[in-house]
Parts: sequence; structure tokens; C-alpha cells
Amino acid sequence: MVQTLGRYDVVVVGGGHNGLTAAAYLARAGRTVLVLERLDHVGGAAVSAQAFAGVDARVSRYSYLVSLLPRQVVDELGLSLQLVRRRVSSYTPVPGSPECGLLVDHGDPPATAASFRAVTGSDAEAIAWQRFYDTTSAVARAVFPSVTEPLVSEQQMRTRVGAHAWDALV
Repeated sequence: MVQTLGRYDVVVVGGGHNGLTAAAYLARAGRTVLVLERLDHVGGAAVSAQAFAGVDARVSRYSYLVSLLPRQVVDELGLSLQLVRRRVSSYTPVPGSPECGLLVDHGDPPATAASFRAVTGSDAEAIAWQRFYDTTSAVARAVFPSVTEPLVSEQQMRTRVGAHAWDALV
């Protein structure tokens, strides 16, 4: 444990990726900052660790959060890192039939459609899923800029998102 005497303009409680980002911006603005973290390391979701016993691979259990790190923040803080998007997929076993399940793979729409068909017996759910996914993707693209800009009014956000998606999801 490092002990420091002094006064700080700001104390950031939590040395996760968000706390470190806040501390970096505050320091850039000329503030003296103290970051407090209860663990023996900082980084939060940015930390890689052995996630699976017996598997010699260090990964972030929360790497999906990196997709929420705007390029603007990387550039403003002068971070030298390359962000890589990963393929997103999931598998949900059918209760009582572990050999059968639903595969949703955003990198392979035909496999996703075939999986819906195998589980439900028709294409209707696959079509509904694709519509839902298209809607939520459009909403995400509309909302994401609010991460690095002043929050807009509810009406402005509704206009950005679109009335249909707003009514369906909000």
C-alpha cells in the first residue's frame, strides 16, 4: 500500500476502467487526483486474467465492455492501443434437451436462421429476431454518441431513435 500525505482536488473511489478514465481526464484538466482501489491491481474490465481453469489463456471476462470505449476517449487520452471487435454469439440449450439449443451468431445469419428453424419448426421466430436485432442495433447507433456529448432531452433522443423503436423499447 502506498501512503501519501497531501491534499487532492479529487478523490476517485475505484480504480476500474471508468475510474481511471475519470482520473486521467481530471489530471489532464490540471487537478491533483488520488485513485483509491480495494484490490491489489487497477483496471477493472481492462484486466486480463485466466478465466477458465486449466486453459492457458488470459482474457478479459468483460471484454464486451471495450466496445463501449469511444475512439474519442482513446485519442484524447493518448492511449496506444488497438481495439478489436470480436464475433458475438450465444448458445442457449433447450430445457430438458441439452443436445438441442438455439445458436445466435451475429457473424453467421444463415446459421442463426437454421438454428431458430430447428428449435421452433419455422422461420417466423428467426425473422422476428432479425427485426428486433435490427431495431436494437439502430437504437444503439443513435444513442451511443450521448456517451461523449451533453445529454439531450427526452424528445431529442426520441427523435434520434425514431418513434417506432422508442415506443417498442422505452
